[in-house]
Amino acid sequence: MSNRRHHLALELRDGILQDLLAVALLVQSARRGVPDGSPEAATLDLAAERLVTDIEELRGLIRRLQERDAA
Repeated sequence: MSNRRHHLALELRDGILQDLLAVALLVQSARRGVPDGSPEAATLDLAAERLVTDIEELRGLIRRLQERDAA
């Protein structure tokens, strides 16, 4: 892996990805304290879904950065 791509992949994984995972845990924790069917629950559920999508996309980007240089 080129030094630049390697560094970027590490930064994404160790920085932004870890932050998103921490926020996802906070959203899940907050959701447990909110009654089902409430507007707040719907908002937290949507936030959790978007976080999962963003985390998956970021993991895919990291993988592609790593695969380009491995080939």
